[in-house]
Amino acid sequence: MTKFINKTHTKPLLVSPLAVFLSCSIASAANFGTDLNLTMMPAAGGMGGVGIASPQDVGAAVFGNPATLTSFQDGQFMLGGTFYKPVVKAKHNGLGLSWSGDSEAGPYLLPNVAVSQELTETLTMGAGISAISGVGSDFRGIDNSLDPVAEIIVFGANAGLAYKVNQQFSLGAMATIGFGLGQAGLVENTASTSGFGLRGTLGMTYSHNQTTLGAYLRTPLAIKYDKLVKYAEGAYHSPTFEQPGEIAIGISNNSLMSGNLLLELDVIYKDWNSAESYRDIYDSQTVIALGAQLKTGDIKWRAGFIHADSPIKKNVGSNVGDIDSLYIAALGGTTAMNPSLTQYVQAVNTEVIWEDQVTFGLGWDISRNTTMDFHASVALKRDEQIGGTKVNAGAWQTGASLSWKF
Repeated sequence: MTKFINKTHTKPLLVSPLAVFLSCSIASAANFGTDLNLTMMPAAGGMGGVGIASPQDVGAAVFGNPATLTSFQDGQFMLGGTFYKPVVKAKHNGLGLSWSGDSEAGPYLLPNVAVSQELTETLTMGAGISAISGVGSDFRGIDNSLDPVAEIIVFGANAGLAYKVNQQFSLGAMATIGFGLGQAGLVENTASTSGFGLRGTLGMTYSHNQTTLGAYLRTPLAIKYDKLVKYAEGAYHSPTFEQPGEIAIGISNNSLMSGNLLLELDVIYKDWNSAESYRDIYDSQTVIALGAQLKTGDIKWRAGFIHADSPIKKNVGSNVGDIDSLYIAALGGTTAMNPSLTQYVQAVNTEVIWEDQVTFGLGWDISRNTTMDFHASVALKRDEQIGGTKVNAGAWQTGASLSWKF
């Protein structure tokens, strides 16, 4: 398997630290690779994460297509959060070791805060703070695993403007400051670090009768984690992990049931193949999401479905970004990576292999200016063999928010 391993050593010392350090940078996420998109938003989350054309909460406009801000004519403020729990099982038989167990990561509470304000009849501003990527994995207490535990979360602080060119056409731009927090939990390779990154989003919407078309282009978000991984005495790797660029399009229609039924279809292309470090473990994805909302009086009933192929890369190399070695004292110091170890990392720490998600939601107009939104979703469990590891993974989440018009 690996010619550099001395057979007298305990095998978990080789693979488990590797899994630990990478999990703080590429831990399992809620949906698409490590990205969350609109799936955690209170209304959009109940509609399969759609909102590129016709968002139903201001957070989906701030963190989705900025041109849609012009659809919120009054001042809006939203405050909410989502509980998220990945459910992951791994059974490994390879690399000279055998173990099985469940990840105990989560649940996590992800905040959603957004505001919009109409500045003029044609210009609307929007801003917000939310988690845009992350979570973690935790296999502590499992024999032969050396108790790996790690987490990452990337927060996005967004601010932007939308301009209504005319009654049918709007343009928007949004800037994001990303703040990433990561930590690994093994004595000889532990690291706790953070970093910042910038990205931008340009969007448009066009409406004709009761149909709206929306689209956006989003740049990558690169964050460097200084001294994240120890590979020799006093020496560390400082990898950059880059959330991918995106191209997205959505179309919505509310011509049915006297305008009370809203349907939307969104398609998002995520360019993992160009994303620094992630391109070594993920392939690019196309996400397809379908959402519906039926309004009956003060109540809005929501449902949605999402499909995205597993991003796990099949032909991997001997590195993840600039990480090509790891310091392991029990093996005499610096130990080189190889494709088998990269597959192990994919299986244990990047196991977002679920492909289908079902969502439900409810909106309640408590008063003329106050709305409460609820959502829940399940990522259907799925098996995938990754190298010597069989992974079974799914997830669930539930969230709520209050929104005020002013």
